[in-house]
Amino acid sequence: MGIISTNRGDFIFRSADDAIKFVQAVPQEESDIWISGEQPYPCISVCINGKYAAVHFFQNDEGDMWLSYNDKNQKEVTFIAGGDEWKPDVNAIISLPEVFSCIKEFLDTYGRPTCIQWQEL
Repeated sequence: MGIISTNRGDFIFRSADDAIKFVQAVPQEESDIWISGEQPYPCISVCINGKYAAVHFFQNDEGDMWLSYNDKNQKEVTFIAGGDEWKPDVNAIISLPEVFSCIKEFLDTYGRPTCIQWQEL
């Protein structure tokens, strides 16, 4: 079981597939999406704009966090995070299939997913 938090509230889900279906259905351009287990940490935040995404992984509340990394991306993308526009470095942008793999792996392990590269912040 896990929790997805959006600007519209918290939603409980029972499987990784249910969580991915939910993320695919919400209007992602409006805000970031937070995903955790029954505890607040570890968690991931996902920003999606069209076919692009960026993911943060938060290990704990002490500041141990990472941002997705992709040295092949060249496109600048603007996201909405916490109600504000956020434009990360281009090397933080990953594809939608990668973000869905990341969500699935996170929900299977509650660890930092290994299916993508990360940069420590």
